[in-house]
Amino acid sequence: MRPDIVQATRKVIADIANFSPRIDAVMITGDLADGGTAKDYALVKDILSPIDVPVFAVPGNHDAREGFRVAFEDTLPFGPGPKLDYEAFCGDLRIIALDTLIEDQVTGGLDDSQIDWLAERLAELTDRLTLVLMHHPAFPSTITTLDQMALKDGHSKFEKLIAQYAGPLRILSGHIHRPYQTLWNGVWCAVSGGPSFQHALKMTHNAPEPSNVDEPFAYFIHRIEEAAAMTVHTRYVAL
Repeated sequence: MRPDIVQATRKVIADIANFSPRIDAVMITGDLADGGTAKDYALVKDILSPIDVPVFAVPGNHDAREGFRVAFEDTLPFGPGPKLDYEAFCGDLRIIALDTLIEDQVTGGLDDSQIDWLAERLAELTDRLTLVLMHHPAFPSTITTLDQMALKDGHSKFEKLIAQYAGPLRILSGHIHRPYQTLWNGVWCAVSGGPSFQHALKMTHNAPEPSNVDEPFAYFIHRIEEAAAMTVHTRYVAL
């Protein structure tokens, strides 16, 4: 992790907060903290404070579930039970957030109850665009070593469910520290990297884990005009 991570993240947040035209909502796909103490999340909240629009976030493998809950329970509608899944709405956009954290593991997963809950949400067919947020990608980056540490538990059930969904759907994930987009089971999916470090692009099959590379941080700006149409631009921030 870069030693100036706090300053680097503040630059990203300032760029988002000052972007014109105004961004309507911000999606953060996990690893907000690196340890998950109350002090960590107090710092996270302070870093995010310049953003005066809704922030929708999910925990990553570096987060602590209880600390995350306490930090965001006043703004995110977490469902009952220990997992931090929730459904929210932002204008015409429906957001389904999935907690893929497995305590003390790098890989992630979804249990049967989460798959059932997601199936119930997706069964409610709607003309709204549905955006699924989850830290661990189920879709491949084709960087073998990174894909091996992504979503593992529940992967096949999740893929089967996504493949049969008939409504407009997009998936945003994190975990892999470089920006990429893919079409997976007919669904547009993306990861927008991470400001703590960026992985080099190494697509050779079974190559070792990529080293870090000095690149600008990239996040995606989504312009949604209607459920079936979306324009995505890559926004770079020099750190």
